Amino acid sequence: MALVGPAALVTGAASGLGRAVVGWLRAAGWRTAGIDLSPAAGADFDAVADITDGDALAGAVAAAVEHLGGLDGAAACAGVNATSFALGHRLPRADWDRLLSVNLTGAFLTAQAVLPHLVSRRGALVIVSSVSAHHPLPGAGHYSAAKAGVVALTRSLALEYAAAGVRVNSVAPGYMDTPMSSPVLGRENLRRRIEETIPLGRIAEPGDVAEVVGWLLTPGARYLTGQDVTVDGGLGLSTYSSRALIDRLWAAEGER
Repeated sequence: MALVGPAALVTGAASGLGRAVVGWLRAAGWRTAGIDLSPAAGADFDAVADITDGDALAGAVAAAVEHLGGLDGAAACAGVNATSFALGHRLPRADWDRLLSVNLTGAFLTAQAVLPHLVSRRGALVIVSSVSAHHPLPGAGHYSAAKAGVVALTRSLALEYAAAGVRVNSVAPGYMDTPMSSPVLGRENLRRRIEETIPLGRIAEPGDVAEVVGWLLTPGARYLTGQDVTVDGGLGLSTYSSRALIDRLWAAEGER
Protein backbone atom coordinates (compact mmCIF):
# COMPACT_ATOMS: atom_id res chain seq x y z
CA MET A 1 0.00 0.00 0.00
CA ALA A 2 1.37 3.41 -0.97
CA LEU A 3 2.28 5.77 1.87
CA VAL A 4 0.12 8.88 1.92
CA GLY A 5 0.96 12.34 3.25
CA PRO A 6 4.23 14.07 4.11
CA ALA A 7 6.50 12.59 6.76
CA ALA A 8 8.22 14.29 9.69
CA LEU A 9 10.58 13.34 12.49
CA VAL A 10 10.39 15.00 15.92
CA THR A 11 12.93 14.75 18.72
CA GLY A 12 11.84 15.24 22.30
CA ALA A 13 8.54 13.72 21.20
CA ALA A 14 7.59 11.97 24.44
CA SER A 15 6.43 15.09 26.29
CA GLY A 16 6.06 18.85 26.28
CA LEU A 17 6.54 20.75 23.06
CA GLY A 18 7.76 17.74 21.07
CA ARG A 19 4.65 15.77 21.89
CA ALA A 20 2.47 18.74 20.94
CA VAL A 21 4.30 19.06 17.60
CA VAL A 22 3.63 15.39 16.85
CA GLY A 23 -0.05 15.96 17.62
CA TRP A 24 -0.26 19.05 15.40
CA LEU A 25 1.43 17.32 12.49
CA ARG A 26 -0.77 14.24 12.72
CA ALA A 27 -3.88 16.41 12.80
CA ALA A 28 -2.58 18.15 9.67
CA GLY A 29 -2.20 14.85 7.84
CA TRP A 30 1.50 14.16 8.39
CA ARG A 31 2.99 10.79 9.20
CA THR A 32 5.32 11.13 12.17
CA ALA A 33 8.25 9.49 13.89
CA GLY A 34 9.27 10.42 17.41
CA ILE A 35 12.66 10.11 19.08
CA ASP A 36 13.18 10.57 22.81
CA LEU A 37 14.73 8.94 25.85
CA SER A 38 11.41 7.14 26.34
CA PRO A 39 8.78 5.94 23.82
CA ALA A 40 6.88 8.75 22.09
CA ALA A 41 3.21 7.87 22.44
CA GLY A 42 1.09 9.15 19.56
CA ALA A 43 3.66 8.99 16.78
CA ASP A 44 3.34 6.51 13.92
CA PHE A 45 6.82 5.25 14.77
CA ASP A 46 9.00 5.82 17.80
CA ALA A 47 12.61 5.15 18.66
CA VAL A 48 14.47 5.53 21.93
CA ALA A 49 17.77 7.37 21.61
CA ASP A 50 19.89 10.01 23.34
CA ILE A 51 20.41 12.98 21.00
CA THR A 52 23.90 13.51 22.41
CA ASP A 53 24.92 10.03 21.20
CA GLY A 54 25.60 10.57 17.50
CA ASP A 55 25.69 6.89 16.55
CA ALA A 56 22.52 5.99 18.43
CA LEU A 57 20.73 9.02 17.04
CA ALA A 58 21.81 8.28 13.47
CA GLY A 59 20.52 4.73 13.84
CA ALA A 60 17.17 5.93 15.19
CA VAL A 61 16.80 8.44 12.36
CA ALA A 62 17.63 5.79 9.77
CA ALA A 63 15.02 3.44 11.22
CA ALA A 64 12.44 6.23 11.27
CA VAL A 65 13.13 7.21 7.67
CA GLU A 66 12.86 3.60 6.56
CA HIS A 67 9.50 3.26 8.30
CA LEU A 68 8.16 6.53 6.91
CA GLY A 69 9.52 6.00 3.43
CA GLY A 70 11.38 9.31 3.38
CA LEU A 71 11.46 12.58 5.25
CA ASP A 72 9.82 15.91 4.37
CA GLY A 73 10.37 17.69 7.66
CA ALA A 74 12.10 17.47 11.03
CA ALA A 75 11.63 19.32 14.30
CA ALA A 76 14.46 19.27 16.86
CA CYS A 77 12.51 19.84 20.07
CA ALA A 78 14.60 17.86 22.57
CA GLY A 79 16.29 19.92 25.23
CA VAL A 80 16.90 20.45 28.94
CA ASN A 81 16.47 23.45 31.19
CA ALA A 82 18.87 25.01 33.63
CA THR A 83 18.73 23.43 37.07
CA SER A 84 21.21 25.75 38.75
CA PHE A 85 21.49 29.54 38.64
CA ALA A 86 24.71 31.33 39.54
CA LEU A 87 27.06 34.09 38.52
CA GLY A 88 29.42 33.04 35.76
CA HIS A 89 32.40 32.34 38.02
CA ARG A 90 30.23 30.14 40.26
CA LEU A 91 28.50 28.13 37.55
CA PRO A 92 29.50 24.45 37.84
CA ARG A 93 31.41 23.13 34.84
CA ALA A 94 29.28 19.98 34.83
CA ASP A 95 26.13 22.09 34.43
CA TRP A 96 27.71 24.03 31.57
CA ASP A 97 28.72 20.82 29.81
CA ARG A 98 25.27 19.27 30.19
CA LEU A 99 23.38 22.28 28.81
CA LEU A 100 25.71 22.69 25.84
CA SER A 101 25.79 18.95 25.13
CA VAL A 102 22.01 18.53 24.96
CA ASN A 103 20.77 21.90 23.74
CA LEU A 104 23.46 22.76 21.19
CA THR A 105 25.46 19.65 20.31
CA GLY A 106 22.26 17.59 20.36
CA ALA A 107 20.65 20.01 17.92
CA PHE A 108 23.71 19.80 15.66
CA LEU A 109 23.75 16.00 15.71
CA THR A 110 20.04 15.93 14.92
CA ALA A 111 20.53 18.28 11.97
CA GLN A 112 23.48 16.22 10.78
CA ALA A 113 21.37 13.03 10.85
CA VAL A 114 18.26 14.39 9.10
CA LEU A 115 19.65 16.83 6.52
CA PRO A 116 20.70 14.25 3.90
CA HIS A 117 17.15 12.87 3.93
CA LEU A 118 15.63 16.35 3.75
CA VAL A 119 17.81 17.20 0.75
CA SER A 120 16.36 14.30 -1.22
CA ARG A 121 12.82 15.64 -0.63
CA ARG A 122 13.60 19.40 -0.49
CA GLY A 123 12.22 19.40 3.04
CA ALA A 124 12.44 21.68 6.05
CA LEU A 125 14.07 21.63 9.48
CA VAL A 126 12.99 23.54 12.58
CA ILE A 127 15.18 23.74 15.68
CA VAL A 128 13.83 24.98 19.00
CA SER A 129 15.84 27.86 20.42
CA SER A 130 14.63 30.18 23.20
CA VAL A 131 14.00 33.83 23.95
CA SER A 132 17.04 33.44 26.22
CA ALA A 133 19.16 33.51 23.07
CA HIS A 134 18.27 37.20 22.71
CA HIS A 135 17.37 38.17 26.29
CA PRO A 136 20.00 36.55 28.54
CA LEU A 137 18.71 35.19 31.83
CA PRO A 138 20.98 36.23 34.72
CA GLY A 139 22.41 33.19 36.42
CA ALA A 140 21.83 30.93 33.41
CA GLY A 141 24.61 31.88 31.04
CA HIS A 142 24.97 28.23 30.04
CA TYR A 143 21.35 28.06 28.85
CA SER A 144 21.49 31.40 27.04
CA ALA A 145 24.79 30.51 25.37
CA ALA A 146 23.48 27.15 24.17
CA LYS A 147 20.33 28.66 22.71
CA ALA A 148 22.22 31.54 21.09
CA GLY A 149 24.38 28.86 19.50
CA VAL A 150 21.23 27.19 18.15
CA VAL A 151 20.24 30.45 16.44
CA ALA A 152 23.69 30.80 14.86
CA LEU A 153 23.63 27.14 13.80
CA THR A 154 20.20 27.65 12.22
CA ARG A 155 21.43 30.60 10.17
CA SER A 156 24.52 28.74 9.01
CA LEU A 157 22.54 25.69 7.94
CA ALA A 158 19.97 27.87 6.20
CA LEU A 159 22.73 29.35 4.04
CA GLU A 160 24.40 26.02 3.38
CA TYR A 161 21.26 24.14 2.34
CA ALA A 162 19.20 26.78 0.55
CA ALA A 163 20.67 25.79 -2.81
CA ALA A 164 19.42 22.25 -2.16
CA GLY A 165 15.91 23.54 -1.53
CA VAL A 166 15.99 22.85 2.21
CA ARG A 167 14.68 25.51 4.59
CA VAL A 168 16.06 25.78 8.14
CA ASN A 169 14.43 27.95 10.80
CA SER A 170 14.29 28.08 14.57
CA VAL A 171 11.49 28.92 17.00
CA ALA A 172 12.13 30.80 20.24
CA PRO A 173 9.47 30.13 22.88
CA GLY A 174 9.07 32.31 25.94
CA TYR A 175 7.56 30.86 29.10
CA MET A 176 5.77 27.62 28.20
CA ASP A 177 3.80 25.24 30.43
CA THR A 178 5.78 22.01 30.01
CA PRO A 179 7.26 19.48 32.45
CA MET A 180 10.67 21.08 31.86
CA SER A 181 9.34 24.40 33.22
CA SER A 182 7.47 22.95 36.20
CA PRO A 183 10.15 23.83 38.80
CA VAL A 184 9.45 27.50 38.05
CA LEU A 185 5.86 27.59 36.82
CA GLY A 186 4.73 25.12 39.47
CA ARG A 187 5.24 27.82 42.09
CA GLU A 188 1.89 29.59 42.03
CA ASN A 189 3.05 32.99 43.27
CA LEU A 190 5.95 33.06 40.81
CA ARG A 191 3.73 31.93 37.96
CA ARG A 192 1.28 34.71 38.71
CA ARG A 193 4.03 37.34 38.70
CA ILE A 194 5.31 36.05 35.37
CA GLU A 195 1.84 36.14 33.83
CA GLU A 196 1.46 39.75 34.92
CA THR A 197 4.49 40.68 32.80
CA ILE A 198 3.20 39.00 29.61
CA PRO A 199 1.13 41.35 27.42
CA LEU A 200 -1.19 38.51 26.34
CA GLY A 201 -1.69 37.68 30.01
CA ARG A 202 -0.89 33.97 30.17
CA ILE A 203 1.83 31.33 29.95
CA ALA A 204 1.98 29.57 26.57
CA GLU A 205 0.51 26.09 26.21
CA PRO A 206 2.70 23.70 24.18
CA GLY A 207 0.12 23.80 21.40
CA ASP A 208 0.61 27.55 20.99
CA VAL A 209 4.22 26.99 20.02
CA ALA A 210 3.69 23.65 18.26
CA GLU A 211 1.45 25.31 15.71
CA VAL A 212 4.25 27.68 14.72
CA VAL A 213 6.80 24.86 14.55
CA GLY A 214 4.43 22.78 12.43
CA TRP A 215 3.58 25.65 10.10
CA LEU A 216 7.27 26.29 9.43
CA LEU A 217 7.51 22.75 8.05
CA THR A 218 4.65 23.32 5.61
CA PRO A 219 4.65 24.91 2.12
CA GLY A 220 2.97 27.92 3.72
CA ALA A 221 6.43 28.94 4.95
CA ARG A 222 8.10 28.16 1.62
CA TYR A 223 9.90 31.53 1.40
CA LEU A 224 11.08 31.61 5.01
CA THR A 225 14.54 30.39 5.98
CA GLY A 226 17.27 31.33 8.44
CA GLN A 227 14.78 32.98 10.81
CA ASP A 228 14.35 32.69 14.58
CA VAL A 229 10.62 33.12 15.19
CA THR A 230 9.76 34.38 18.67
CA VAL A 231 6.59 33.00 20.30
CA ASP A 232 6.39 34.70 23.70
CA GLY A 233 3.02 36.42 24.08
CA GLY A 234 4.70 39.80 23.61
CA LEU A 235 6.96 39.51 26.66
CA GLY A 236 10.00 40.60 24.66
CA LEU A 237 8.32 43.96 24.16
CA SER A 238 9.02 44.63 27.83
CA THR A 239 11.81 42.68 29.54
CA TYR A 240 12.95 39.20 30.51
CA SER A 241 15.55 40.15 33.09
CA SER A 242 14.99 42.16 36.24
CA ARG A 243 17.51 44.18 38.21
CA ALA A 244 16.19 42.44 41.32
CA LEU A 245 17.32 39.05 39.98
CA ILE A 246 20.82 40.35 39.30
CA ASP A 247 20.94 41.93 42.77
CA ARG A 248 19.96 38.60 44.36
CA LEU A 249 22.80 36.84 42.58
CA TRP A 250 25.34 39.34 43.89
CA ALA A 251 23.81 39.25 47.37
CA ALA A 252 24.30 35.49 47.39
CA GLU A 253 27.93 36.03 46.37
CA GLY A 254 28.45 38.29 49.36
CA GLU A 255 27.12 35.63 51.71
CA ARG A 256 29.78 33.08 50.70
